[in-house]
Amino acid sequence: MQSLENLFASPYAVFDGGVATELYERGFYINRLYEELNLSNPKDVTGVHESYLEAGARVITTNSFSIPSPQLEKYDLKGKQRELLHAAIRNAAQALNHQKIGEPRSDARIGLSFGPMGVLIEPLGPTSLEEVRTEYETLARYARELPVFHLYILETFSNLDELACAIDGIRRVDPETPILASITTMSSEGLFIRSFAEKIGGRNDVQALGINCSEGPQDLLQSLKILKPLTSLPIVIQPNAGIPRSINGRYFYMSSPDYMAKYAKRFIEAGAFGIGGCCGTGPIHIKGIAQAVRMMEAKAPAPPPSNTIRIESGEIEILDRIHSGRRSLGERSRSRISKKLESRQKVISIELTAPRGTDLEKFKASLQKIRNRKVDFVNVPDGARAATRVSSLHLAAHINSEPSLGITIIPHFTTRDRNLIALQSDLLGASINQVHDLLLVTGDPPKLGNSKDATPVYDIDSIGLTYLVDRLNQGLSPQGDSIGSKTDFAIGVASNPTAINLELERERWRYKVESGADFAVTQPIYEAETFLRWKDSLGKDYRPHVIGIWPFVSYRNAEFMAHEVPGVHVPAWALEKMAKTQDDPESAQKTGIEIAMRIMSDLKDHCEGFAISAPLGRVEIALEVLKCLE
Repeated sequence: MQSLENLFASPYAVFDGGVATELYERGFYINRLYEELNLSNPKDVTGVHESYLEAGARVITTNSFSIPSPQLEKYDLKGKQRELLHAAIRNAAQALNHQKIGEPRSDARIGLSFGPMGVLIEPLGPTSLEEVRTEYETLARYARELPVFHLYILETFSNLDELACAIDGIRRVDPETPILASITTMSSEGLFIRSFAEKIGGRNDVQALGINCSEGPQDLLQSLKILKPLTSLPIVIQPNAGIPRSINGRYFYMSSPDYMAKYAKRFIEAGAFGIGGCCGTGPIHIKGIAQAVRMMEAKAPAPPPSNTIRIESGEIEILDRIHSGRRSLGERSRSRISKKLESRQKVISIELTAPRGTDLEKFKASLQKIRNRKVDFVNVPDGARAATRVSSLHLAAHINSEPSLGITIIPHFTTRDRNLIALQSDLLGASINQVHDLLLVTGDPPKLGNSKDATPVYDIDSIGLTYLVDRLNQGLSPQGDSIGSKTDFAIGVASNPTAINLELERERWRYKVESGADFAVTQPIYEAETFLRWKDSLGKDYRPHVIGIWPFVSYRNAEFMAHEVPGVHVPAWALEKMAKTQDDPESAQKTGIEIAMRIMSDLKDHCEGFAISAPLGRVEIALEVLKCLE
């Protein structure tokens, strides 16, 4: 397998700049997929490559960054993946003054660019690691049909698992062609850079490491200084030309060619092998970089940088925690559910919906009734049925900060309304506002609620959210970098022993356990045998289960639960009992309570607690059911 340095006659390599940026400058706007231009406007793509070569670049990057299938699917172009990739390679080869595909000139090289999938992968998202491997295996297989490129450039990755799988996929079909693996990061993400050096730089099938994109040259220099002592592989640095500014609807990068050239020298002095550019870096910037590199080549080699690196206070502890695994439930010192479960006490919670407005008088009155019965917890849905109500997270912060109430609110927390940034921000905010017990759910779609035109987010599902919260409990971001402190959340997840597809539900449950789930709250259960079979089937993956209980208040209510609530199974005998009471509201309520008490009596020795819903907000019904445990 050829090393990256052996591809070049010079001691340093000059890479090109932002191909997409140059296409944008030529009038192709961002409402289209630039990879499609390989077929529709090949002369423009070739012209961009030629302009970088004329500026002094000795590595040109194919216009194929967004070639993975999920990126193409957004533009209905997945069926043209092979054709688009071949066209990208041909355009780059054409720029090396070859009318036909053949060996490029000896002083220039073609880097085949592949970006990330553009979707969240497990455990944050539904795309599996094997799907990632298969995708890049397919891309490499297509690429080898036109073997005129010299290296793969896997660029702008921010997920090391995804990057590792991309490398795995390529190596399934191409064990020889060098790979440059490049991430986007900030110098403040020191742990992420260290993990990159260990996980990717420690592989024997990767020939170079890189950092590209990010903000601008100044921060990338600091990142390089962190990375260099951690690896013996050559490093390629490709910064953006600063941070873009929008002027009259167009984006401009403000770093001058002289500024980029100045930092090119500094990159080499800090140990970089290759220098180029990313977004906003045009031929004029690369020309300045190439001139600076030639000046550095004329000088005597600089002494190697020090192999010492300063580790910030607390980072050793965090690095150890990455390798030692997550903290046990008993270590969540601020979580009340953790204390209950660790002491083997039953967790009893009453489910109440949040108020529609800001008047909390009725809600607090219900809390007082609950506390009078010595119940510790109230769980609150996050916009139940996608209806607009007071945020469960804010409500929990408000109530939990009032010790005199003696109640802990367990907010349901959904991925429906928040993107990945907002999820993390809200969780960190909750942690500093006395919210340490959560029930994580995906959330009902907006079309069910009172704002049907609202846009669902769903960046991740409940499994991905479980992983995210578990990382925060370790003091880490989802990408593995330190956040400087750790949260103390007890992680509750939904469990559905009555799912139609139990095998799929068990598989999702195993993923939740692997992602860090501490306990579960089930859908309403109406038959003990249903839960007991579920519990037995989980085996070593069992975690404490709090059984959902919904007392019927009428036959109509029972029918609704049986036929219109997904994932809830109401047995025939229960419907028959409720049917006999449909003309007598008082008898219906009594029968509904009896059915709920029967289930609780049957399961009280087989579960870790109960979450009893207050139907229609009638908390006295939920409290009446509790008498079966006295």
